[in-house]
Amino acid sequence: MTAELDHIGIVGPDLDALEAAFGRLGFRVAPRCELVALDENGGATPMGQVNSHLVFGDSYVELTAVRGDRSAHHLRDAIARYWGLHIVVLRTADADAQQARLKRGGSLAPAPALAGRHVSYPGGSGLARFRWFRIPEAEFPEAFLCEVEHLDRDLVFDPALNDHPNGACGLASLSLCCERPQETARRLGDIVGSQARPGDGEWIVDAGAVQVRMLDAAGLAARFPGVTAPGLPWLAAFAVHSRDPGQSAAFLDAAGIAATSGEDRIWASPDRAGGVIVEFLGANSRGRDTAGAHEDSAT
Repeated sequence: MTAELDHIGIVGPDLDALEAAFGRLGFRVAPRCELVALDENGGATPMGQVNSHLVFGDSYVELTAVRGDRSAHHLRDAIARYWGLHIVVLRTADADAQQARLKRGGSLAPAPALAGRHVSYPGGSGLARFRWFRIPEAEFPEAFLCEVEHLDRDLVFDPALNDHPNGACGLASLSLCCERPQETARRLGDIVGSQARPGDGEWIVDAGAVQVRMLDAAGLAARFPGVTAPGLPWLAAFAVHSRDPGQSAAFLDAAGIAATSGEDRIWASPDRAGGVIVEFLGANSRGRDTAGAHEDSAT
């Protein structure tokens, strides 16, 4: 059973600031919601996270801030390292079957838990429930990696939220900077159920339509000149498909974020996007290296 990438999550100390940053980058930010753990009797317990989302047709980017005592929160160790992209969530049609598959392979993945969030979107309101489990940190310390089974998918992927002024129309790839890209890709491939394969100076795991790309510090410097990792491992970047890269470049330029137009790839630096690089790719690109890498300048 192959898992697909469902969504990613960027964690910051201030949700207002995250929402403002991604609004300036031209993303439509969905209304906020609060994560709750659900019990078998319908009781809800806050999980200490308030989120908003950048919603695409079959994926989304979660913007999240931790409330309350961070020392006891499940994201505690991640945010102690850096603020930015930490959460990577794989989608499965059957959380129990996926957890059982991983257990047969030697994983200590826990049994799925029930959680949800109450959404109030243009297309509908209600409790969007899901079953999920985390891949143990010891098995993949590079990210807060989870698997999710949506129970109310139509509430989450509201088409009314898909129209982003910057032209973004879906997640294309993630870039993970680490010391041993091949070994990291092999472990991730085992979890996803997808064969890791070499790319141009990187290792790639296909998680459905989204590529997860492992590269070392030299590869990071080649693809994103001038960017320094806060430490390794670092989930450095995510890429979105753009309906029109020229439209994306024009939007960023109008916002005072310098970008190169007429190329297949442009990108904004981490200081513009809550600690993560944001790439815009041509709609038909799978996110592989292209010529003309461009560094965003804070003008």
